[in-house]
Amino acid sequence: MSGVYSFQIPLLQTARLTLRAIRPEDHPQLMALAHDPDVAEFMHEGPPPSESDVWNRMANALGQWALRGYGMMALEDRDGFVGRVGFFHPYGIREPLFVYAIAKRGWGKGYATESARAALNWLFEMRQLQRVTAYIDPQNVSSTRVAQKLGAMPNGTTSWAGAIVDVWTFERGEAPQRSKATPTRKTMP
Repeated sequence: MSGVYSFQIPLLQTARLTLRAIRPEDHPQLMALAHDPDVAEFMHEGPPPSESDVWNRMANALGQWALRGYGMMALEDRDGFVGRVGFFHPYGIREPLFVYAIAKRGWGKGYATESARAALNWLFEMRQLQRVTAYIDPQNVSSTRVAQKLGAMPNGTTSWAGAIVDVWTFERGEAPQRSKATPTRKTMP
């Protein structure tokens, strides 16, 4: 079968944040995010990526939307790009993985919890999935707190990218306090 395929990436808005499709102009900010040692400390994504690697990650993120109907999104506050948040669903993994990275200027403001709540609520409501998993480094106290605030339950450990990580499970219907995220749709050709 040949032809042009289209897919939809929602635009989610909370009181302070916008979750939107990753765009080519996000490349420099995603590059800076990946090269900040404090941000990358618990991400287990290998050595700092090249410009080409970051571009390929962006393409992979958009490909997840085409193949799975969900994926990674750029995160903005009133001052612009502040991170990425969303879902990564590698081949052979049963449930999607929830992942995020927030630039240091967004730390300590509750952005991780607010954006995670919006993304998870959208996924559970619109895609009707029952479970999402997060792999969290045991030393990453901040991400563990975010998972706990959102009702995730610890579910053992696993090996991921050469590290032993804690497995946290988000179940449909378990997320506390519905966010005020308002999904709108944009079609990407």
